[in-house]
Amino acid sequence: MAFIPQAKRLNTTETDTITNRELAPASSSDTPEEDPLTGDEALRARSPFYALSFRNFRLFFVGQFISVIGTWMQTVAQQWVVYDLTHSAAWLGIVSGASAIPYVVFAIWGGQVADRYPRRTTLLVTQTAAMILAACLAVLASGVLIPMRAWHIALLAGLLGIVNAFNMPAQQALVADIVEDRTALGNAIALNSLRFNVARFIGPVLAGTALVKVGATWCFWLNALSFVAVIWSLVLIRPRPFVPRDVRDLQIGQGLAYIGKVPSILRVYLLLGAASLFTWSISTIFPLLSTELQRGAGGYSAMMSAQGAGAAVGGLGMAFIGSRFPRRLLVYGGIVLQSLALIFLALSRSYPLVLLCLTLNGIALIAFAISANTKVQEEVPDALRGRVMAVYSLVQGALTPLGGLLIGFVSEHVGVHSAVGLFAGACFVVASALWAWSHVDRRSVTARH
Repeated sequence: MAFIPQAKRLNTTETDTITNRELAPASSSDTPEEDPLTGDEALRARSPFYALSFRNFRLFFVGQFISVIGTWMQTVAQQWVVYDLTHSAAWLGIVSGASAIPYVVFAIWGGQVADRYPRRTTLLVTQTAAMILAACLAVLASGVLIPMRAWHIALLAGLLGIVNAFNMPAQQALVADIVEDRTALGNAIALNSLRFNVARFIGPVLAGTALVKVGATWCFWLNALSFVAVIWSLVLIRPRPFVPRDVRDLQIGQGLAYIGKVPSILRVYLLLGAASLFTWSISTIFPLLSTELQRGAGGYSAMMSAQGAGAAVGGLGMAFIGSRFPRRLLVYGGIVLQSLALIFLALSRSYPLVLLCLTLNGIALIAFAISANTKVQEEVPDALRGRVMAVYSLVQGALTPLGGLLIGFVSEHVGVHSAVGLFAGACFVVASALWAWSHVDRRSVTARH
């Protein structure tokens, strides 16, 4: 998460600085225009599953799909175990936030590694490390060695945060190395999001069943086993030859400079930050919400599944008809609608209505996530891709658990429904302000021309 050969990439013989030409978006005029597709090729290009026609992407897709189902099983089980051990919303936030600090510390380095070393190799290392951590969690949960404590889970979450700091930038950038047709990149990003969110629906359903029937330990073991699929897929894929960058070129400031110089991209990052901090983190307190509604582990699993089902529906919609709508509408509309859905949830005390709000939230969430990611991936120059996507992963990966930490403590003081309403309202205000800025910019550009 391959560009066609025309895509520009710096190599070790090029200048140590990034020129204005190289800072130009990937869609600029220095990329030769593609010949229009005709006949069967045109039909394939319009297919919502076009990117799956590429063997490398297909292998990666299947391996990741199996692995992410396991990851969601572990996520659901882990949060329920923490709440069962502590009965504390604050501890839910602590475990959620435990991965944020190491992620912040190492994510910039992770972006540099994604531009310096083969991304497939990086992912083989990170996925193996994540598998080992999942196995450690399963051993602890079994109680064979010592009784499990909440701080054990927080420690393993912190170690996983370090792993993800290297995994996410490489994974985001690898998609551009395994999809041979540049025009399929947006479709590949949409399918990746669809894959993630279908797994987000299936994983909690399986986790809920496992929690009731066999306990959390098996959720952790199944997650560890699921990494075999993604590791095997990485062994089989053959990405385009990787051209490493000179270490002197690997300054994250160049990625930040690019983001700062392009207002439309900067606004996407600010929107991503607001969503990560205020709305995506709300799932942290689902165990508490389920308990308040007297639904237990099954209700918690159903909440996660409802949001995941909505996201899966939204992902399918984006794959089939997303290209028919302006990107700006999907970005701003998605974040506003997911905020409104959570505001209605905060006002509701009915369990079926809560599930409906979460389903609508999932649809809007994925429309925003796919559109935001696609916009950045389409505009970023290939020479800066790893570092720009490292910032993307940093914003999402650090602020979501940080938001989980904050909402856990806020819930302790004002209650779970009030906390959801406050966080969703804050996201709505930020999104509205950024839309107003975007509108002013568009009017200014129109006036100049």
